[in-house]
Amino acid sequence: MLLLADANLPAFSSLVASLSAQLDRPLELARFATRQPDPALLARADALFIRSVTPIDSALLQQAPQLRWVGTATIGTDHVDQQALAAAGIQFHSTPGVNANAVGDYVASAVAAVSLEQGYLPPGEVAIVGAGNTGRAAGQRLTGLGLNVHYYDPPLLRAGTSDVAVHDDWQRVLASAVISCHVPLTHSGPDATHHLFDAAALAQLPSSTLFINASRGAVVAEQALHDKLKQTPHWPVVLDVWEHEPRLDEKLLAKVKFATPHIAGHSFAGKLGGGWQLLKKWLTDQGLALQLPAFDALLQGFPQGQSQQLSAAQAPSWQQLAQWVLAMYDIRRDDALLRTAPCTAAAFDQLRREYAVRPELRQLCIDAGAWQYDQVWQQRMAALTFQFDTRGE
Repeated sequence: MLLLADANLPAFSSLVASLSAQLDRPLELARFATRQPDPALLARADALFIRSVTPIDSALLQQAPQLRWVGTATIGTDHVDQQALAAAGIQFHSTPGVNANAVGDYVASAVAAVSLEQGYLPPGEVAIVGAGNTGRAAGQRLTGLGLNVHYYDPPLLRAGTSDVAVHDDWQRVLASAVISCHVPLTHSGPDATHHLFDAAALAQLPSSTLFINASRGAVVAEQALHDKLKQTPHWPVVLDVWEHEPRLDEKLLAKVKFATPHIAGHSFAGKLGGGWQLLKKWLTDQGLALQLPAFDALLQGFPQGQSQQLSAAQAPSWQQLAQWVLAMYDIRRDDALLRTAPCTAAAFDQLRREYAVRPELRQLCIDAGAWQYDQVWQQRMAALTFQFDTRGE
C-alpha cells in the first residue's frame, strides 16, 4: 500500500514510520514537492495526502487507477472536485479548523503592524466576512486587541447555526474600518463569493479602510483592486492570496501594504496538525486500530512547538499587545521575503515550500503581575490566546 503525501506536511514521515512499526507489513510512503505528484507515483498510490496547491480533478484521477482515499490538510476544499472523487468511489476528507489559529494570528499581525505604524488602532468597526473557523479566530484576536468586531455571514444567519452573532448587512461591512475576508470560493448561488469584492464594492471603501484577504484570491476582483490602488495609492491592503497564483501581478504587488505567498495558515502547529488529523481519519476509514502519538505531546517534541516566555509587571497598553503579537509572528518579515524574490510562479512556490513555519500566539506565556487576576484582562488575553504563567502560584 502506497501513501503519497505532500512534502510540506511536517513530521509526516515519522508518523507513518510509527504506524508501520505497529504492522507486520510496513506502509510505503512517497513524498512530492511539486504542485502535481509524479505520474509514476500517482499510478501506484492508494492514498493521497495533499495541501491546497494540488488540484484534484478528473484528469489527475485518470492517472491514479488504484487511488481510494484523498485527504487535504486544509480547511478549504475548492481545489478538490468532490463530485469526481465520489464518482470514482474515492473517500475524501478535509481538516476544518486545522489552521484557524494560524490565520487568526496572521490577521492580528497585519492589524498590529499597521496600527503601530499609524500610531493608533483602527477607529471604527472590524468586519469579519465569513464566520467559520478562521473568521472567528481572526475576530477573537482583534477583540483581544481592543477592537469592536462584527461578523457578516448570510448563509449562517439563515441556518441559525453560528457560534457567534452574524448579520447580512453588506453596507455595514463596506463602512467598517477593517475588513477581513474568510470565505470559501464559490461561483454560483445567492451567496457566491467569486469577486464578492468587485469594482462596485471596492469603490465604496474609504481609502483608510484596512482590507485583508487571507481566504481565496478570486474573492477579490484583482483588476478592480489594482485600479482602485492606482487611484488611492496609500490605501492599506494586505493580501496573502492572489487571483492567479502562483502567478502574481508585479504592479499590484508593488502597491499593496503587505503581501505574502499564501502562508497565512502556515504555523508549525497548523501544518503538523493537518497531517496528524488526516492520518487519524485514514486509520479510521481503513479500520486499522493503530495508535498515533497524542497531538500535544507530539507538538512539544519540536522546538517550534515550545512556549515562549516574557514578563510584564504592569497591564499592557495596546501598543505593547501589538508588539507581543509581532514578537510571535511578524507579517513584515514574510512581506519582505516575497518582495525580494523574483516575481515568478516558481519563486512563489519555492517560498511556500521552504517556508520557515512559525509559532502561534498561544505559545506566548506571560509572567504577569497582579493584573492577571483582573477578569477583563483574563478575557482579553484568552481572546488573543496568550497564556499566563501560573507555575509560581
